[in-house]
Amino acid sequence: MTRPGGPPRGPEAGGAAAMSASRGGILIGVAVVVGILIFLVIGRGDPATVPATGGTTPGVTTPAGTTGGNGGTTATTVKGAKTTATTEAKKSTKAARANDQVVVQVLNGSGVQGAATQRSNDLKAKGYQVLPAGNAPSTRAGTAVQCATGYEKEAEVLVATLNELGVPSTVQPLASPLPAGFDASANCYVLLGK
Repeated sequence: MTRPGGPPRGPEAGGAAAMSASRGGILIGVAVVVGILIFLVIGRGDPATVPATGGTTPGVTTPAGTTGGNGGTTATTVKGAKTTATTEAKKSTKAARANDQVVVQVLNGSGVQGAATQRSNDLKAKGYQVLPAGNAPSTRAGTAVQCATGYEKEAEVLVATLNELGVPSTVQPLASPLPAGFDASANCYVLLGK
């Protein structure tokens, strides 16, 4: 029974509270599913696909016979979303190594005395491991960054760092075998030019 202007009393009040609790539970469940989908969109870039990684992820199932990792087709289903998609695994989005994990040698091809030592000190201040400066095999026009295979992203970061220092540069392939004067223990080389 209800009073005019007041909350319900008696058995009606218990039923209303139970109904309200069920609605709350449903809303929480929907919010969790939406949150998972948002996480997948932000974390993976594709809202309907989660690459199989060999582990288990709550709420994600991978059909038998599919493979994960790079280069394979992976079909996955996100429970509750009733969405299934197939996609090619994306290339690695591995970030560049930290500056302190990259060994750099600066070689002077500019013809300016002490230029390689100055740039070596600048890069050391930016956190790079720097080998003793040397001379490039010949003078050159323009500054180039050359890195060993597997250090492509580090080459891009090194070019950006040099640009910040006022040294415009570009990425070029590293010669094989290494030219004279190149220290084989370096991962990247900066060849200063005019």
